[in-house]
Amino acid sequence: MNDLIGKSFTFEDGHSITVIQIKTTDPERGGQYVTYNVKIGPGNPQKLVLPIDEFMNHYGHLFK
Repeated sequence: MNDLIGKSFTFEDGHSITVIQIKTTDPERGGQYVTYNVKIGPGNPQKLVLPIDEFMNHYGHLFK
């Protein structure tokens, strides 16, 4: 999954999503988490974190 780090996808309307890091935690806390930026238009990016399974379910198709 580390091949996602640094990858970005820009939508037709100019919004974008960029993977910043993938961090491994202990299995009791959920395993791996993806930190990513979402930028909407010319505004500042918003940093978000999701468990890797949830991230891939929502956004995985954008990075294939």
